[in-house]
Amino acid sequence: MSGHRRHVVYPTVGVVLLVLVGLCGGGKGQTAAAQTASAAPGAEPSAVRWHLVVDGERVRWPDTVATASLDDLRGVGTRVLRHLRRQGYYYASLDSATVDTSAAPPSARLHVRRGPQVRIGEVHIRGARAVSAQEVRALMDTEAGDPLRPARLEADMQALLDRYERAGRPLAQIRVAETRLSTTSPPTLRLTLRIDEGPELRLRRIEVPDDARTSPALLAHLAELEMGAPLRDYDPEAIRRRLREHEIFASVETPQLRVGPEGDAVLRIPVEEAAPGAFDAVLGYLPPSQARDSGQLVGSGHLLLKHLFGGGRTAEFTLDRRPGRTSIFDLALSDPYLFGLPLRVSGHFRGEQRDSTYGERVYELAGGYRLGNGLELTATLSREAVRPGPAGTQFRAGRQQIPRSTTLFYGAGVRYRQIDRPQNPRRGLAVNVQFAQGRKDRRRQRIGGDGDTTRVSDAFRQERLEGRVRAYLPLFDRQVLAVGGDGAVLLSPDYDRSDLFRLGGATSLRGYDEDRFLGNVVARGLVEYRLQLDRASYAHAFVDLGYVARPELEATTATRGWHPGYGLGVRLQTAIGRVSATYALNPDVQSPANGRVHLGLSVGL
Repeated sequence: MSGHRRHVVYPTVGVVLLVLVGLCGGGKGQTAAAQTASAAPGAEPSAVRWHLVVDGERVRWPDTVATASLDDLRGVGTRVLRHLRRQGYYYASLDSATVDTSAAPPSARLHVRRGPQVRIGEVHIRGARAVSAQEVRALMDTEAGDPLRPARLEADMQALLDRYERAGRPLAQIRVAETRLSTTSPPTLRLTLRIDEGPELRLRRIEVPDDARTSPALLAHLAELEMGAPLRDYDPEAIRRRLREHEIFASVETPQLRVGPEGDAVLRIPVEEAAPGAFDAVLGYLPPSQARDSGQLVGSGHLLLKHLFGGGRTAEFTLDRRPGRTSIFDLALSDPYLFGLPLRVSGHFRGEQRDSTYGERVYELAGGYRLGNGLELTATLSREAVRPGPAGTQFRAGRQQIPRSTTLFYGAGVRYRQIDRPQNPRRGLAVNVQFAQGRKDRRRQRIGGDGDTTRVSDAFRQERLEGRVRAYLPLFDRQVLAVGGDGAVLLSPDYDRSDLFRLGGATSLRGYDEDRFLGNVVARGLVEYRLQLDRASYAHAFVDLGYVARPELEATTATRGWHPGYGLGVRLQTAIGRVSATYALNPDVQSPANGRVHLGLSVGL
C-alpha cells in the first residue's frame, strides 16, 4: 500500500443517509405550489422573506439552511429536508410551498411534514480484537434509543480509529456493513459496523530522498519516532510539523507510509535540506568621538557549516575586529544529537587580543539534555587563561596592571525555546539562563614600600550569572512586538579588567560604539516594533536601554549608570542572501550624522 489515508470510514455516514432516505420512500412527498401572483425571477435572497411551517406549526427558520432566490425554491426545500434528516427525521417530506409576490419584499412559505424520528435500535461491532468490545462501546457516544445523528456517529468512528492508531494499527478501517430499518413505531435502525484492524505495524525503516544527507536515525529522532517499535499515535501532519521546526530543512512534505514485504512499516519522508552553510559579514561605521579624531570601520566575519555528515552537527568560525586594535577569534563545534540521543555536546574556543594589553584564551565544553517541549538542561566546564602583554605588565598604583591568571569555571543552566518560525518569529518565547562558579588563581608583580619588586599570588572564588530572554507577541496583521533583555553579573572579592563584561555595538547597545562600556554588572533591555514583509524579512524600530555598574579598578572609582539608544533597521531576504542594516543614535550624539551604522550580509553556501 503506497501512502496512508488516516481514518478510513467506508461507506461514509453520508452514504448511510442516502440508503435511509431510499428506505424511507425517498422523502419526496407531494409538492404543490400555490402562488398569489407571478414569481419575480432573479429576486435576491436578501429581498425574500422565508417562512417554515412544520406539521402545521410555524417555526424559526434554521440558521444552518441557506436561502436563495425564488428561482431556486426546490433547492431551498431540499436543504430544509436535509436539515431535518440530520436530526433523525428521515421520513420528512415537503408538503407544499406558497409564494406571495404581491407584497414587498416577496415571501415564500414552506410546509413540511416531519414524520417520525428514526432512533438507534441496535449497534453491532464486528472484528474488534486488538481493542476489546467493551472499550469500543465505551468510546462511542451513540447508544440504543438515541436519535440517529450522523455527525455523532461519524465522530464515534473517528474516536475508534484514533484508538487503533494509539494501538499501533494506523491502517485500521471501519466499514458500515449493514443497515436495517424496522417498521415499528417509532422506526429503529439496526446498524452493523465492521472493523478491519489491519496489521500491527512496527517501524522498520525510514527512507529519505536519494540526494538528502540527513540520516534516517536523525529523522526518527527529530520526528519523535522509535525504530523497531510499534507505530503508535501515527500522525503524518504532526511529523511534518516537528521536522519543519528545525532549520536544517528548507521544506518537508507529507510522509508516506507503506507496508513492506515483511509486514513492517516503511515510512518515506520527502525532505529538502537547507543550504549546508552560510557566511555572514557585518560592517560597522563609528563616527569621530573624543577618543577618535576620525571615523573608524569595524566588522566581523562568521562562517557557519550546518548539518555536517547528515547528523545535524555544526561548525562555526568567527573573526571579529573591534575598536582599539582588538581582535577576537571564535571556534565552536557542536553535535546536537550525540549517539542519537536528545543530548547536545559542544566545544568552544575563544581567543581575544586587546592590543598590547593582554590576551585571553577560553576553552569550554558544554552539554545539554533536552526534556521535550523546548526545555533543555545544560552544564558547562571552562578554563580561562589571561596573559599580559607589554602594556599590561606596566605598573600603575604600585602594581602590575594585568596579572597572569587562570580560572576554572563549572556551572549549570536551563534553556527554553518555543517559537513559531526560527528566522522571523511571530509568536513565542526563548530563554537562556546560565550560572557558573569557579576559582581564579593569579600572579602579578608589585612594588613594595622599599621600592623592591616582588611577585605575589592569590586565589579566590568567583560567581557568574548570564541570561537572555526574547518574547514575540503578534499585534496586527504582519506586525509583531519583540521584547527582551540580556544581562550578566560577576561576583568576586577582587576584579581585573579582563574579568569584566563589555557592552555596546551591533549585538547589544546599537546606539554606541563596540565595547563602549565595561562592568561587572551589565544589562540591556530592548523593545522592537517589527513590520513583517515576508516569512524571512522585516523592518523595525527599536529602543535599547542599557545598565552598567563598574567596580573600583586600578586608579578609577566605581561607576554606574543607564544608557539609552534607539534607531531603525531592516532585514531583507534577497536572491544573494540576507541583507540587514541598522542606524542607531544615543542622547549624547551631536547630530544625526554621528549615528552608528551597521550593515550585514549573510550568503548561503
